[in-house]
Amino acid sequence: MSNLSLLSAAQGFLVEALDNHSRAKHQFALLHAVTATELLLKERLARVNAALVFKDIDAKQIAGSQTVSLKQIPQRLANLGMSLAPHEVQLVNTFSGWRNELVHHLPAFDPKLAERLLPQLLDFLAGTLRRDLGSPLEGFLPKSLFRVVTHVLEDWRTAIQNAAIAAQAEGQVLDEACPTCGARAVLCLRNDTDVYCHLCRTASEYGECDRCGRMVVSRFSAVMDDRICKRCIDDAGDDYINLLIDAGRGK
Repeated sequence: MSNLSLLSAAQGFLVEALDNHSRAKHQFALLHAVTATELLLKERLARVNAALVFKDIDAKQIAGSQTVSLKQIPQRLANLGMSLAPHEVQLVNTFSGWRNELVHHLPAFDPKLAERLLPQLLDFLAGTLRRDLGSPLEGFLPKSLFRVVTHVLEDWRTAIQNAAIAAQAEGQVLDEACPTCGARAVLCLRNDTDVYCHLCRTASEYGECDRCGRMVVSRFSAVMDDRICKRCIDDAGDDYINLLIDAGRGK
């Protein structure tokens, strides 16, 4: 199993875990998060030596043998001088047991407890990516999940702080929220109209909305040759929904 396949597979499962968590599909989020945990910790082992991913590193046909289980990985990391913190080991083992219950048995764990602890596991994954694998979340996740992790992960504060530092270094920082990721203090005005986000790395426009007249940062949408900001588009959608409700009531 190549390092690239471990890391890319972990990426897919982490994306699914965060997406499911945001949709309150907690059992699916748990399953995907634990699988991402296993793959990322195996990636740490593989970066030392690819053979360490396997249960029996002395097997003659090691490439086709069974890989080390998730519950064994913390001890193997410790034997290599790469110990996890005690609370991280407990977290990994707890979720590993819950995954086994979901897959192989009737789950007996408290789903509310699992729901409360899941952000801790996701934050552990984010820290592992940033600290141990050199792959911070802001370069690992699709932009569509940036708003999700803002409300879930402590690690994301580091991403926002780093982006804010980069914006300050460039100058011309705008006190506006990025229309893509929602972060503040990370936007730079590069000329009269072009805006760059140092967190999600998307370009926006700074200009006057043809509907409300405000100077705003927005990814303008062309509607009848007008430039309409997101806020006005949202307001128009709300007005239309209210119109439908009133029509249904016979008003």
